[in-house]
Amino acid sequence: MRIFAVAAVLALTAAPAFAQSSDPSPFNGFFAGVQGGWQQDRQRLDVTDNGVLSSATAKKSGLSYGGQFGYDLRLTPNVVAGLEASATGRTGADNYVDGFGNSYRLKSGRTLGASARLGYLVSPGGLVYGRAGYANARFNLDTAGGRISEDRDGYVLGVGYEQVVARNVSARVEYDYSRFGSDDLPGLATNVGADSARLNYNRNAVTAGLNFRF
Repeated sequence: MRIFAVAAVLALTAAPAFAQSSDPSPFNGFFAGVQGGWQQDRQRLDVTDNGVLSSATAKKSGLSYGGQFGYDLRLTPNVVAGLEASATGRTGADNYVDGFGNSYRLKSGRTLGASARLGYLVSPGGLVYGRAGYANARFNLDTAGGRISEDRDGYVLGVGYEQVVARNVSARVEYDYSRFGSDDLPGLATNVGADSARLNYNRNAVTAGLNFRF
């Protein structure tokens, strides 16, 4: 969590001394950066066998890490619109057991995202913004009968604050909610000897990052 703590302090308490050396027209052009922080994945697995439904849930937190690149455009002196692409991962795995005694281990893989954001400059170097876009997450679900892997499409919604901390460098703190919906997994049902299996998947994340601007 050190990356999160350091970047959060930079974003929220950037010293005025940086202001004189910062870009006179920030948040206008290409950028690339890194991010890291906290991510919590939540799953609910519904397994039906002989007409009996059993639900198993898991809620696991881990360290998220990744990078992003994109483009910002100053629409007015205070309004900024931007596009961003990102790739992230998460440490750890989720373990749970359903009512039939079947054990599961779910490992979150890479997540690819593409989103747009709209922000407002509350100070010459401070931007408050909202984000919305597309996400694609990969996960592997292991059972005694084998592994099921799937890439799941979803959406992401977020809010954040980004602060210029030096010329062509900005730091940000952001909260995102991602939802990947529910999906039937017949292969998983076969692995555990059930009639059907359905997985619901969503995510909360709080991250901090640094962007380098060109």
